[in-house]
Amino acid sequence: MQSQGATMTSQVTDVLAAVQSFVAKGYDREYRVKDGHLIDLELGSTLDPCAITVDAALRLESGDDGEDASNIYAITDPATNHKGLLIDAFDVFDEICHRDLSERLVADRQTTPAGDEDVPSKHGLRKVYKNEFERDPERYVLREGFPDFPLCPFGGAFSILGFDTAEQSYVWLVTSIIRDSRLIRAPYQGDDAPGDE
Repeated sequence: MQSQGATMTSQVTDVLAAVQSFVAKGYDREYRVKDGHLIDLELGSTLDPCAITVDAALRLESGDDGEDASNIYAITDPATNHKGLLIDAFDVFDEICHRDLSERLVADRQTTPAGDEDVPSKHGLRKVYKNEFERDPERYVLREGFPDFPLCPFGGAFSILGFDTAEQSYVWLVTSIIRDSRLIRAPYQGDDAPGDE
């Protein structure tokens, strides 16, 4: 099955195109990582990380040294025979997944250039690169779970997004910023919007 995954991902350089390609091949379930576990959103059930089959794993990188990256995993759950996608738009699953799931996801992951290193926006959001962040790191926060997030182009909802406190707008922070320890994380806490001042 891995060789089929290789052919499914070899020519893809855009996350949206990759998602559409996988959906056309029957990967129509939406999987998410919640509390470190892989969840089938429609069923609300947890998938066994040791039983799933990762049919294809694709990492799309852009910028110097993979400054920005997204991952797409085409997964089959043998318990239900459902096929679906796990989209790691921010390249953070290796930090938030349990180790057995993370290792399974990345075992045969292919890396390809995304071809969007000079693009000023991503998914309709202004793209902030590391050099801009370096000039004023306190200007940006990583919002978690805010109800006013713009729509996610993958059909679901964003769980995290960058926020530019100077412009008071959502932005796409490249992966290297999200991994930077100076980035302030602001979980949603009701009507108050921490880090917006």
